[in-house]
Amino acid sequence: MGRRLFQAVSKSVMVVLVAGAVLVATGCGGSKHAAQTFNVLVDGHNTSANESFLAYFPSVVHVHAGDSVVFDQVGVGEPHTVTLGTLTDNVLSAFEKLPPKQQQNPPKSLLAADAKLPSLLPRGPGDAIQSAANPCYLDTGVPGKKQCAKNAQPAFTGKQSFYNSGWLDRNQKFTLQIAKGTAPGTYHFFCLLHREGMTGKIVVAPSKTAVPSPSAQTALGNRQLASVETKLQPAVLALRKGRAPIPGVKIPGAHPVLAGSGSPAVQEAEVDEFGPKTVHIPVGGSVTWYLLGVHTITFNSTPSNNDIRKVAPDGTVHLNPPALTPAGGPGEGKPPKPKGKSPINFVVVANATWNGKGFFNSGAFANSNPPSLIEGYKLTFRGAGTYKYICTVHDDMKGTIVVG
Repeated sequence: MGRRLFQAVSKSVMVVLVAGAVLVATGCGGSKHAAQTFNVLVDGHNTSANESFLAYFPSVVHVHAGDSVVFDQVGVGEPHTVTLGTLTDNVLSAFEKLPPKQQQNPPKSLLAADAKLPSLLPRGPGDAIQSAANPCYLDTGVPGKKQCAKNAQPAFTGKQSFYNSGWLDRNQKFTLQIAKGTAPGTYHFFCLLHREGMTGKIVVAPSKTAVPSPSAQTALGNRQLASVETKLQPAVLALRKGRAPIPGVKIPGAHPVLAGSGSPAVQEAEVDEFGPKTVHIPVGGSVTWYLLGVHTITFNSTPSNNDIRKVAPDGTVHLNPPALTPAGGPGEGKPPKPKGKSPINFVVVANATWNGKGFFNSGAFANSNPPSLIEGYKLTFRGAGTYKYICTVHDDMKGTIVVG
């Protein structure tokens, strides 16, 4: 990517003079580079569709020791971290060597290495894992689950065992200073929620090796993001018409709504919209949401219960229970077993009735079922009115039910 420092256009004295000037400026011992700042998007933002991207853009950033990398969380609320260190390197270096089929069923040695790194969120009820949800910087050792000591963020040397941003808020920036003495090499990073499914690399180049400019690498990241957006667009168009992303699959029920969508061809992104966005029903009518992804159906929310991420008075980051737990009706419950041999089974797992008053929340659906099972949440409306609702997991994921 444009690694030449200049292009020789002739063998004139002018070229010799320019080359001599470069040698004087850099010294005989090798090139010196002014510190530069590079930018990496955490997730992405599509201005024409509400989407989450389980990726970093660009996925690989080339730098020199002494440079900085600014990670910018620009998504719509999907939880993410930026986590580096030798523990991360050990996991991802081994994972990359596995063939694709074995990556789906990794060996016990890799699972053991991965287990040394905390997960951002618990599997089941509980709070966010504090060593993952809050900044943590360890020179050596394994972080465990408790909150790490509150230390000032050090420069990244490549030798720390655990170097973690914590759970990034929307539009939050995390600046990584590459220490001047950092050895050339490849340093992996990933998200403590999405694990091996959301990874990136920082390549520290030797001082004599040029790297693409910050603007060139930003442009590359933008192209990577645009490519994923394009591949996901058919699913967006289908969802807005209330259609499944797979052609020929019909969604059952009189007033079905898809809560989220995606594409079998796009593993690193999802659509975070309700489709159709507006539904008209009579009084006493029902709407059934089929959830593709981790979402909630939440009415009459307030700032205290409209976001799953919560910052405590002491500055620590936690899960916000009111945004996640059912209110006014049942939650997900025990997932049923798929019936029959159909490739896709739409199954209603919860029924509720609501008069339109007070806070109502389906709670978060974990969506841990096999891909063939799509869970449904059915809600019957007793009172006439226009009811706006949201997903507490993903910002700007909104819909409207018009009753009467």
